[in-house]
Amino acid sequence: MYSKAWTMIKLELCNLYGCNVLRFSKDKKSRKKAAVMVAAWACVIALFVLYIGALSYGLVMAGMGEVIPAYLITLSSMMIFFFGMLKAGNVIFRKEGYDMLCSLPIHQTAIVVSRFVRMYVENLLLAVVMLLPGLAVYAWMEHPGAAFYLCSFFCIIAVPFLPVAGATLIGALVTAVSARMRHKSLVTAVLSVLAVLVILAGTSKISAMEEELNLVQLAEMVSVIFSMLGKLYPPAVWIGSAAASGNILVCLACFGLFFAVFIAVAAAVSIRFSFICQNLYSNLAKHNYHLGQLKKESLLISLCKRELKRYFSSSIYVTNTMIGPILGVVFSAVLLFVDPASVIKEIPLNVDINKLIPFAIGGIFCIMTTTATSISMEGKNWWLIKSLPLTTKAILDAKILMNLVLILPFYLISELLLIIALKPNFLELLWLLIIPAAISLFSCVYGITINLHFPVFNWETEVSVVKQSASSILGGLGGFIIAILCVFGITKIPENYMDLWNGAVCIVILAVTAVLYWKNNQTDLRKIG
Repeated sequence: MYSKAWTMIKLELCNLYGCNVLRFSKDKKSRKKAAVMVAAWACVIALFVLYIGALSYGLVMAGMGEVIPAYLITLSSMMIFFFGMLKAGNVIFRKEGYDMLCSLPIHQTAIVVSRFVRMYVENLLLAVVMLLPGLAVYAWMEHPGAAFYLCSFFCIIAVPFLPVAGATLIGALVTAVSARMRHKSLVTAVLSVLAVLVILAGTSKISAMEEELNLVQLAEMVSVIFSMLGKLYPPAVWIGSAAASGNILVCLACFGLFFAVFIAVAAAVSIRFSFICQNLYSNLAKHNYHLGQLKKESLLISLCKRELKRYFSSSIYVTNTMIGPILGVVFSAVLLFVDPASVIKEIPLNVDINKLIPFAIGGIFCIMTTTATSISMEGKNWWLIKSLPLTTKAILDAKILMNLVLILPFYLISELLLIIALKPNFLELLWLLIIPAAISLFSCVYGITINLHFPVFNWETEVSVVKQSASSILGGLGGFIIAILCVFGITKIPENYMDLWNGAVCIVILAVTAVLYWKNNQTDLRKIG
């Protein structure tokens, strides 16, 4: 079994992040897309390195260098856990290739182990990006002993074990609970979103903990930070303190404990792997079908319903694209119970809260739109839809309409809550309604534009499209970036010209949206893919 497991591991890792396409593909278009993806990730990594380096430098200069390992381990573990939980079920129990693997003489444990190793390697890269710059700054400024470097090595390798195990366990439980239900994907998505909201509610306590830092003097901050990290994630304090002090025995003990938990979760998942997969991919057919009344609908409505069925058939698609609208409603609801003026104090911008909220809520709603990956999600069925006697406009309009239909209920609820909380005057109410709508419409059209330029149809898992493709990175944050730019623009505009600024911004956004919409409709879909 060990040789088969090793073979499965190599198969899982051989094309991680599309490396094989960049190395071996002779298609210039494919290589170009892969190169753009690498460049996008390189920019993200560079930003992370600069931020972590600056943060670590600041901590050392403040006399708190010893907290750097534990602090960075906590940050990286939270990121690994949060993002891993959203995709764990889809990676471990993915449908692609399952029928072929079941027919081969391969034990299910080998399959599970290979997929766990893939998740570990992906998150190990994140741990390296998060930890290495900070540890390098600490080593450069604090000059620790030789044992620190050996401890740091084991520390980086050990960090992903616990968050990956926890994220996978939650993902497996969510998948297992929904496996025998009729609407599996929808139930999985709902449970995943609820889990995310629970985690966000739990981490909101960090701000309350941080208030303690303002009540102590600099000499006491180290102990307060360690206390805060201990409440949030104790394992980070264990191994982080051991690394800072160069205690190799404690580091090895933590490494062994974390690895044991990782193996235990993998073993637990492998026991129920076949059962969960069989329930996920099997359908119960009833023989009580009766032909009812046939209805004729417009082409756009029919295509939109098709898009909605495709959307709700993928839990990872629903989970990642619903987080933004749900957070928008949560943010609006919070303002009912929190003084809006106190919110603006936490933001280093001298802006009236009523002027800021329309752009903020618009940006939150546009975090990862469905259109940014809606074309790629067609996968190997793309040839079918582009071969139908349909215009490009009809196909793309259905994808945009689906995104708007999904956002609309959240938009209406959020607007109602904001009106009650902010009590705006007429002009403030006008901008509160128009600005988020304009940004949302732009993000939908912009997402289509990006996905037309960077489609991916030969994907292995939906995770690689929704979370790791160039379209999801470049197209999914278009509206969010526009909102941030507009917020910074507000800080430069005098109060008397604020309404003129808002009107000009809306006109520009809608004009750019119209241009992109027209260009998208001129695209020959037969040449895409």
